[in-house]
Amino acid sequence: MSAPRRPVAVLAFVLAACATDSIVPDTPRDAASLAIAPYEIHEECAQTAPGDRIEYRFASSTPVRFSLYYRDDISFVSPVSRADALEYSGIFRAPDARRYCLQWEAGRRGAIVDIRIRFTKGDASR
Repeated sequence: MSAPRRPVAVLAFVLAACATDSIVPDTPRDAASLAIAPYEIHEECAQTAPGDRIEYRFASSTPVRFSLYYRDDISFVSPVSRADALEYSGIFRAPDARRYCLQWEAGRRGAIVDIRIRFTKGDASR
């Protein structure tokens, strides 16, 4: 009986994890040696406008599933995703106003992750 409840519990956890914006414009977000328990998720979110830019970089002690996603009604859309990533970096320019979240999901061994995020409003050519 507990198996049918687990997806609902996981969905509730994922939705709650991104309940507030943790990425502040023009304030770099650094997390060194962030522990993610086995099969757990860590998220950082920002409300963007067209042309906003999210720069991100991470390195992990064990492979993680990484995605940058947004919700579209009941769907989750991931313009960026990597499976089994030990490190990755990129620059994402928001095409429209949306709430974007960066998500790291640990596997069975958990992970220790170093994260750096910079969120810049508007034309980020500076």
